[in-house]
Amino acid sequence: MASGHKRLGEMLIEAQLLSPESLELAIVEQKRSGQMLGAVLLRMGLLEEHQLLTLLQQQLGLPLVDLESATVDEQAVAKVKEDMARRYTALAIEFEGRKTLVVAMADPLNVSALEDLRFHAGMFIKPVLASASQIADAIDRYYHLDSSMNEVVKSIIQTEDDVVVNAIAEHEEGEAVDELKREAEGRPIVRLANWLLHRAVEEGASDIHIEPQSSELVIRLRVDGLLREEQRLPKWTQSAIVSRLKVLSNLDIAEKRVPQDGRLVAEISGHRIDMRVSTLPVTGGEKVVMRVVDTQRNKVDLANLGMSERDLRRFRTFLERPQGIVLVTGPTGSGKTTLLYSALESIKHVTRNITTVEDPVEYQLPGLNQVQVDEKAKKTFAAALRAILRQDPDVIMIGEIRDRETAQIAFRASVTGHLVLSTVHTNDAAGAVTRLVDLGLEPFMVASALIGVVSIRLVRVICTRCKESHEVDVSTLNRLGGAVATEGSVTLYRGAGCPQCRQSGFSGRTGIFEVLEVDDSMRSHIVRGVNDGEVRKLALQAGMRPIGEDGLEKTLRGITTLEEVARVVYLAEQGVKLCGSCNTVVSQEFEYCYTCGHFVGEHCSNCQRRVEAAWAFCPKCGHATKRSAATPPRPEVSSRKRTPPRDTPSGQWRRAS
Repeated sequence: MASGHKRLGEMLIEAQLLSPESLELAIVEQKRSGQMLGAVLLRMGLLEEHQLLTLLQQQLGLPLVDLESATVDEQAVAKVKEDMARRYTALAIEFEGRKTLVVAMADPLNVSALEDLRFHAGMFIKPVLASASQIADAIDRYYHLDSSMNEVVKSIIQTEDDVVVNAIAEHEEGEAVDELKREAEGRPIVRLANWLLHRAVEEGASDIHIEPQSSELVIRLRVDGLLREEQRLPKWTQSAIVSRLKVLSNLDIAEKRVPQDGRLVAEISGHRIDMRVSTLPVTGGEKVVMRVVDTQRNKVDLANLGMSERDLRRFRTFLERPQGIVLVTGPTGSGKTTLLYSALESIKHVTRNITTVEDPVEYQLPGLNQVQVDEKAKKTFAAALRAILRQDPDVIMIGEIRDRETAQIAFRASVTGHLVLSTVHTNDAAGAVTRLVDLGLEPFMVASALIGVVSIRLVRVICTRCKESHEVDVSTLNRLGGAVATEGSVTLYRGAGCPQCRQSGFSGRTGIFEVLEVDDSMRSHIVRGVNDGEVRKLALQAGMRPIGEDGLEKTLRGITTLEEVARVVYLAEQGVKLCGSCNTVVSQEFEYCYTCGHFVGEHCSNCQRRVEAAWAFCPKCGHATKRSAATPPRPEVSSRKRTPPRDTPSGQWRRAS
């Protein structure tokens, strides 16, 4: 089509916008650089862009498109590869019929470009005029959404003044629902919302936080238990992105004064992703938090959760019981549901009828009957449990015991021939006993039905690619409440940071646990109404290893860091300490290390006077405090470095009973 038209240089000379001498210079530069003549003229300052566009529009009769306001069809964009679009400064913007592709071009007279585009797109090309700078910006915007986020969202609303007008109109005339819906369904905001959901899944985020600030909108993702900032968007995108997410979640987009809860289901990268959506009015607008649940994610084997061999054996004995109740405790996001699902997977069998009642059903497990709680339909935990008991169950899993009615039904089921698994929110395993009594259960019912309690926390695992060792003075571990040496060093590990772990030094998470078994001695005390402190003391005497001790063991073995354990567990009240001779983690009440016999106590073994850790002799009776007569002399802690055995099997870390 371009062969019948005059060349661009000839038209510029006829319009007296360019002299023949200047044209010759531009042609020489064009041959040297290989760029289009129009781009060369603009770069050399011989022509203004608006002059070039006006001339081409007049001479060729082609429409001039403003890409900052035009609607661009993403399917049309996909017809032309990015490298070709950049080479010819051309952007496909829409389809015309079934065989014609409309392409915005800075130089529609480029015959070779038109032929190349037609060949690769497999369609007739209809060129339209557009500014070269606008085309370049649009290519960045539509081919690289994440690298030019602000440019994309700027096309949602033309100016910030429009937002002010809309806000005034809503205030005076009520909620402009149609306008909100139109804004939420706009193509750029749809792309932005899709990018946000895909990004969260790609990064393995468990939560998405959309937080309105005074002058911007902050997007944060919770990855491996910690929030990190992912994107900052202009303030004027807030209304559109929140409205879009509320539309997807079937929430009332006109209601902004009260909290709302909803749910959306999306298929991302071939996986069905459930998202629980919660909105909360805050000072800057509405904050949105989305819990991301991959319903088809890979199952975690019970042996791979991070339990020591001793705790794992004890927990498996709980699951082998034909009846009773097993509880898992921990804060939100501590891995309780994952632990329960792994437990159900380990005991699942064709001969067992396993039914769960959850709010919501987080992971779909084949072979299980999973019931979704629906408060609006009056399908509560208690109502679902009553129905389940008429379904001939062998094992029942209850998502959470949160009220008296649910607790009573669960415990009655556990004493009538059913194994019940559930969760409660307490700080430690011992607190679960008193929590059940506080919910209204009789102590005798708790004592007769409760098999055991598992407390779980999640800590980040040191990245194996950038893992490095470092020396820590033993005295710095005194804050654990038990390091008995003031000299020497301990080898710990940390992540230096690398691209693989996004410079965080961590990759993935593992669990730290404490497993409380309810034996006959403890049952007799529970019936009498003991407090959680006494329950914990009885459990320790029976051999329970505190969760802090498990965390410190994983620290010394190079699995995680001391800071990670201290982040999820308050170590000062865990009652654990470090042997200054062999770096074994032992309980606070122990006087001697059960691994090497080194004195780790706080009292003289002869007169029971309290002594300092650094004292070699008791000031009252003169007895040597660091070794007993039955223990052969051992070298004291010196300044030499001590490296804990990293390959020691977890079963070796046993407590003296």
